[in-house]
Amino acid sequence: MDKVQEAKKFLELVGMPKAQQTDICCYVILAMADMRPDMSWNDATNHWIRIHDIIQFCNTFYGTTYAENSRETFRKQALHRFRTAALIEDNGVVTNSPNYRYRLTEETLKTVRAFQSSEWRMSFCIGRIKIGFTLWNLSLP
Repeated sequence: MDKVQEAKKFLELVGMPKAQQTDICCYVILAMADMRPDMSWNDATNHWIRIHDIIQFCNTFYGTTYAENSRETFRKQALHRFRTAALIEDNGVVTNSPNYRYRLTEETLKTVRAFQSSEWRMSFCIGRIKIGFTLWNLSLP
């Protein structure tokens, strides 16, 4: 499975809706984690990054041809949704500033680094068991 497909699986497993599992959303997660095609998920980072940097990263490492005028598409389809879902955060600078940046939250970084590891599988299974147990308890009279 290539990195874009892996990113899509990651977004699915963390509960993002189908609209945020598109290629552009996958590229955003990959760029924000500085995840090149030959890297392990364990090597993910969460450096502050601009939309321009995301576009450059995608074009350089994943062979896309996004133009600079597609920044708003990245912002609306991925970054706003990811911020709402608390996958990413911004640096709090006004949005029209050239210093405005995004990064993965610490929690998301930990989750990305664990993705596809035995730790991920174990925590994912335990999480599902806890959710199932909680729902079962709620259904008791």
